Parts: sequence; C-alpha cells; structure tokens
Amino acid sequence: MRCLTSSEIHKWLAGQGMHHQPLDCGVPVAGEFRTPAERRARLQLADYLADLLAKDGNKLIEVLPMPQAQAGDWEMLARFRASHYEQRTLLSSPGHLFKSRDRNDFRMMLSMLLGSPGGWSFYIYSAPSHTTLLVRDRIDVWSRKNGLRNELGRYLSPEMAA
Repeated sequence: MRCLTSSEIHKWLAGQGMHHQPLDCGVPVAGEFRTPAERRARLQLADYLADLLAKDGNKLIEVLPMPQAQAGDWEMLARFRASHYEQRTLLSSPGHLFKSRDRNDFRMMLSMLLGSPGGWSFYIYSAPSHTTLLVRDRIDVWSRKNGLRNELGRYLSPEMAA
C-alpha cells in the first residue's frame, strides 16, 4: 500500500480515465444501496466488497475525514498507515493505493473503515473496471459493469437496498 496526496489521487485517476468524486461532478449514479447499521454486518460487507473487487489489480481508497469519527478510529488508521511507513497525516494524504499484491491490506482497511463506530465516508476507485463506490450511510455505485451493481444488490438484503 502507498498513500497519496490529493494531487496524486487526481493524477492516478486521470491515468485510469476515471472521475474524482463523481457524486460532486454530477455523474449519474448507477446504483444505490443502504449500508448495514450493525457492525458485524458492515464487517461482512467489507469482506464481500474485497472479494467483489478482487479481479481489479489496482484499488484506491480515498478517505473523507469525518468530524464524528472517534479518536480511537483516527488512531487505528494512523497505526495502520505507520505500519506501511506513512508518517503524513490523513488530511495531507487521504489516498491509499493498493496493488494486486496488497489484497490482505485492502481487506483490512475496508474492515477498519466499515467497522468503525464513528463512521467513515470513503471512495473506492477500482481499475481497470472503472468502478467507483462511495461508502457512507449508503453505497453509491458508478460502474460500466452492470454485473457488479447486480451482485451488490443480490448481496444486500431487500430491506437494505435503497
């Protein structure tokens, strides 16, 4: 895993032919699903998302710092980043680039973010499929592949689908 600054995020996304924060750019959402409220279900969702996106060799998580995130959540994320020799703050380098060899780290980061009681918001950009997910109290999906959206819809129970 390698951490990226905002300008490095923009550069990486441009190289992949992807939009930065498509919700803010007005790109139409391909699908929307409610994120489970229970922590255990969110941790299971983290594993599911890691498996669902496993075919893509490159994944970028852009964490959107939330004021309601608890101090322990910030500290856990800082320790994870430090274990990858990252000393910059989350605010100065909010991007986390994962290559195919970083599969376990990607899964671990998803678990930290989705398992946090304070609730993080974050984008997942996955290439080469050109898939983007915005994860918060719901999951917004942008993807050229309808199958991914359909798989996510089948995974989430009907009462969780928006």
